[in-house]
Order: sequence, then C-alpha cells, then structure tokens
Amino acid sequence: MKLIITSASGNILSADQFARISIMTEDGEITVLPGHEPLLSAIRPGILSVEYFIWGKIHTAEYVTGGGVLNISPEVCTILADVVVADDTLTDSEYIESQKKEAQEMMIAYRAENGSAIDPKKLIELEYELLKYTAMHHLGKKFHENHGTRK
Repeated sequence: MKLIITSASGNILSADQFARISIMTEDGEITVLPGHEPLLSAIRPGILSVEYFIWGKIHTAEYVTGGGVLNISPEVCTILADVVVADDTLTDSEYIESQKKEAQEMMIAYRAENGSAIDPKKLIELEYELLKYTAMHHLGKKFHENHGTRK
C-alpha cells in the first residue's frame, strides 16, 4: 500500500510501501496498517509517526502536522496537511516554547474577553495553534534527547 504525505509547501514523503502510520484525527489518534479499510477523516494538529520501506529496508520518521485530511483507499494512504514539519528541523526550542506560551495566552485572553459570546470557529483556530506548538515542542524535545543536542 502506497503512502503520500504532502502539504501546501509540497510533497514531504512518498513511499511504495509502509508498515505503520499513527496520526491524530478528529476522533482521536489512530494507527493505520496496510490494508486498512477506506477512510476519509479530518486530521488535527499533532505528531505523525510513520514506518515505511525503501528498497526493502524500514525507515521511521516523525512530523508535526497542522489540520488537514487523511484519505485511505485500497491502493494508497494520502495525508494532506496544511503544515508538516520534520523532527530534525525543530532545533529552536526557545522559539517553539515562546510560540506555545503565546498561543496559550491568546486562548485564555480570548475566553476572558468574550465570556459567553465565544465564537466557536475562532476558539478552534486558537486551540489548533496551541496543539500545533505543543506537538512541535514535544517532538523537538524528543529529537534533541535522541540526538544528544540541546538548543
């Protein structure tokens, strides 16, 4: 079963076969194995973990995704996300932490300013930003721990 991961910035990964995919959807985190039943689902910001094959050898990769769509057909699993960030690019942990804190503060301020007149769409946008930066922080920290780097 083929795997395609793409974003607005272009193709991220294409593999003729994969072993496992873990991704956060609107219904929670799911694991996709080859032969998974057809599915169309919105994805939420979070960590995308992939095990795929190149020349018969298994490789692993982890990414942070924003919102998007997961489409599983009998032949291919396609992940189209508005943001896809690889773990090895998450080197500026101070920036990521500041963005996460800013997203938290924006959400708290929005709720405080609007009380019962909260616009659900705006609140979801703010929550998505917080989830995205939380996932980036988690994956960046994990990458640094696994590679013995600190920034």
